Amino acid sequence: MHVRQEVFDDRAGVYAVAHAAFASGDQTIEPVEVGLLQNLFDCPQYDPDFSMIALDEEAVIGHVIASWGSVGGNYPLLGLGPLAVAPEYQQRGVGSILMQAIHDRAKERGLPGIVLLGHIDYYRRFGYEPAVSHGILPSDPEWGDHFMVKVLDADKLPVGPYRYAAPFGC
Repeated sequence: MHVRQEVFDDRAGVYAVAHAAFASGDQTIEPVEVGLLQNLFDCPQYDPDFSMIALDEEAVIGHVIASWGSVGGNYPLLGLGPLAVAPEYQQRGVGSILMQAIHDRAKERGLPGIVLLGHIDYYRRFGYEPAVSHGILPSDPEWGDHFMVKVLDADKLPVGPYRYAAPFGC
């Protein structure tokens, strides 16, 4: 397995992985995450530096993306998601490797942190903690502690309300 930046020609594989990872019992219904990815790839907040794929030989087996949002409307900050791993590769470290790759990219660029909305127990193991405790407020207060931040540079981390990239609709 190896990880690299996603390119346009990878998109069919990215969509297939997202479909498989997020599908409900009915495989004919497209998961909302697939449409979200399509919209993220087409929006101005998409940054190819923060769209990473995991490959097994030549097939895409996982994908993670972080797009630009803002804190207080003035301070750019990445919002991570979705993270998808093909079901047959789950529980094998693919998600962890993708998360590390995106964190490494963010550190290389000197970013202060990354926010996400997700499962508390899953993302805590990557160093995410409630964003509110760091002064970053969710678009929807009902998200509570599920809105989290990975602090990369506490001295530069902005505070205020967070707004995701436009395709998230919040």
